[in-house]
Amino acid sequence: MTPERPLDPNIVADCHRAWRVLLERYAWAILRDWSLAADAVQIAFISLSRFGADVEPKARKAWMFTTVHREALRIKSAENRHQSKAIASVRESEPRYEVSPLTRLSSSEELEELRARIASLPAEQRTIVNMRIVEDKTFGQIAEELQIPLGTALSRMRLALERLKNASE
Repeated sequence: MTPERPLDPNIVADCHRAWRVLLERYAWAILRDWSLAADAVQIAFISLSRFGADVEPKARKAWMFTTVHREALRIKSAENRHQSKAIASVRESEPRYEVSPLTRLSSSEELEELRARIASLPAEQRTIVNMRIVEDKTFGQIAEELQIPLGTALSRMRLALERLKNASE
């Protein structure tokens, strides 16, 4: 995996303001779903935030379109697989197995543990996680609502995810 070379959050925010709408339209042309298009663009901006220092300033816009294109195709492929599985499960005539009570208990314990880990995050990171996951807001919406640069919102989410990952190890 390529080592991270973060790009200045102010530059990421400037790029977001300049290209977000174009990139979302481009992703929509592939996905035909505005929320999926916004997700593809968000992932591309996360990549720009994490690895953008390796991209020449003149090449950033083209790099972003390439990244959005790849991400949109990945999302589309995942959506197609998901739809195929859903159709197959509807057609399945065999009775479905029941989840054992022990499995349910294990899942609820894991969920409670995750909630506790999220609650232990610093307030700034916890707010971003809740807005993104619970409220299903885009990073652009989060940045606008909290009146912070997009890069800051992305960085806080990345730090929160790293803390949650490290806490589980």
